[in-house]
Amino acid sequence: MTDRAATEATDLAFFTRVMEVFYLSDNRDDLIWHVTDGQVHLGVNVSDIFAWGGADSEAITPEMLPVLEEAWRDSKAIDQEFLMAPLYAARVRGERPQGAAYPATAAAQALFDACGPEREVGLGNPKPVPAAVDAEAGR
Repeated sequence: MTDRAATEATDLAFFTRVMEVFYLSDNRDDLIWHVTDGQVHLGVNVSDIFAWGGADSEAITPEMLPVLEEAWRDSKAIDQEFLMAPLYAARVRGERPQGAAYPATAAAQALFDACGPEREVGLGNPKPVPAAVDAEAGR
């Protein structure tokens, strides 16, 4: 196998796995991509998650695929797979989401609390983290 063929096979396996994770977690709308100079770049849409009123994304690279898969497993374990993309980005950045985008359940809050230090309320983070609720009480 040539170096180019090996690279293409590796890229295909990576793209396929990322798409599989988004498909199985029912988060297809959070996957974004663009092509620059013939290279496909994947990412997660996290607009308004970390800063108020801004478009934002976090790249998904082959090196970060295990972090994405872990975010999927952890969000699935608490029956909140819709949190996979922001949880992935929070872990990559080492930063908690802004209060307005923070989940309400105690289990989800614990996952995000582990991502980084508490954020001060202010510009870009206009609301505090909501009080935690039990998963049975709502999301």
